[in-house]
Amino acid sequence: MTLEGNHGLWGDLLRPDAGPEDTDFSVIGIPFDGLACARKGAALAPERLRYWSRHLTPFSEDRTRLHSISVCDLGDIHIAQPEQDFEKIQQRIAHLPNIPIILGGDHSVTIPIFAGQRQRFASKRLGVLWVDAHPDLCDFFDGSRLSHACVLRRGLDYGIKQDDVCLVGLRSWEDQEIDLIENGQMHVFSMPEIETQGIQAVAARVRGLFQPCDAVHISLDIDCLDPSSAPGTGIPDAGGMTMRQLLTLLKTLEGLPLVGLDVVEIAPPIDPSEASVFAGLKVIMEFFAVIARQRQAVRD
Repeated sequence: MTLEGNHGLWGDLLRPDAGPEDTDFSVIGIPFDGLACARKGAALAPERLRYWSRHLTPFSEDRTRLHSISVCDLGDIHIAQPEQDFEKIQQRIAHLPNIPIILGGDHSVTIPIFAGQRQRFASKRLGVLWVDAHPDLCDFFDGSRLSHACVLRRGLDYGIKQDDVCLVGLRSWEDQEIDLIENGQMHVFSMPEIETQGIQAVAARVRGLFQPCDAVHISLDIDCLDPSSAPGTGIPDAGGMTMRQLLTLLKTLEGLPLVGLDVVEIAPPIDPSEASVFAGLKVIMEFFAVIARQRQAVRD
């Protein structure tokens, strides 16, 4: 076995000679953590996710065969000045013909992803599944309106409707977020609610809420998981989701019009075991499987 293992990038799903027009997914890395307010390190995640993706196989955990799924990797978009460079991300997302898989980076990189998806589906009803320990609904934080604590607030500014947002796994709050949380129209499923109601019931409700949407984007902060599962993140918060709960949520979305996934806030330097990297890879591969099963069901 070589150092890279016996498989190619993305569990042998990469098509090196194909572009977005000829593949199902476009992987884009955004190695940036300049707007994280606490511990840095998320800028190194795209490289580590790609590296370890060579050790994956083209099967989901339930043995869904992923050979029919194809991936192109568009490399990284580098950010020096967020106010200007976020535009590059927005335009790249807005003009993709396939499903983007975005490797953060701190959560601020989702701001232009939301802008791009809103532009891409301008005449459509765009839903957002926000899986995170934090709502990131601050209007201004740590000296910036582009902080990783302001991401979902900026998404609302871009025209994503509150009623089309589901927040799952929350357990930490800023004072300036409370009015929107308690008096807004977003659907919030905190960790205490998940514990009381059970993840299957919550996942079923989330799926039902997204049924009227024409497109659904998933934004997943790895700190949605309990730090025992994913310690490598800037602001870990105890009492989070288990990996099994997260996978149950993801699989329940099958059949919805899923149009994108970003996985953010994985900070490899904080987690020498790289368990957090593998948790992120698991989410990506199982997302591939959800799409593969959907398309197989259509063919059948």
